[in-house]
Amino acid sequence: MNIPQSIVRIFLMLPNGQIGAQLRDNIPGIASQGMLSTFGGGVDIGESPQQAAVRELEEETCLAIDDCTMESIATFTHQKTQNDIKILQNNHLFLAIVSDCDKIEIKEGVGLVVLRKDVDFEKVNAGEGTQMAWNLLQEYLKSQTTHDLFATRGLKL
Repeated sequence: MNIPQSIVRIFLMLPNGQIGAQLRDNIPGIASQGMLSTFGGGVDIGESPQQAAVRELEEETCLAIDDCTMESIATFTHQKTQNDIKILQNNHLFLAIVSDCDKIEIKEGVGLVVLRKDVDFEKVNAGEGTQMAWNLLQEYLKSQTTHDLFATRGLKL
């Protein structure tokens, strides 16, 4: 498995204000196998992080850009190791604010895991990068209300 230099990570915000994440397949060789993770993946050559987030969201959840509002939350660097070589990976974190859960169809991973916004993520079986992404999402959400996130974008709760 090659570690991409840049990836996108996407959490879903559901209409009830809860957060959607991906439960990864338990397949040897994939990143974070059998763990809770974000939706997302590698940024292709010539692709912006925003374009990659839209593409990955559609590939993994069947949500098109018209089905949600995509918010860029943060970019952080995470150290990964491959063949005893340390690689710094750029992680671009997004929040897809979804107005209709019926449009979600999970195409990758075991399924969609729905989390309360206040869940203690330290107790969740997730990788270090996902933990870092969750902490950044929490900081972002503290500055927003669920109503504001939906209403200012013309979406219904």
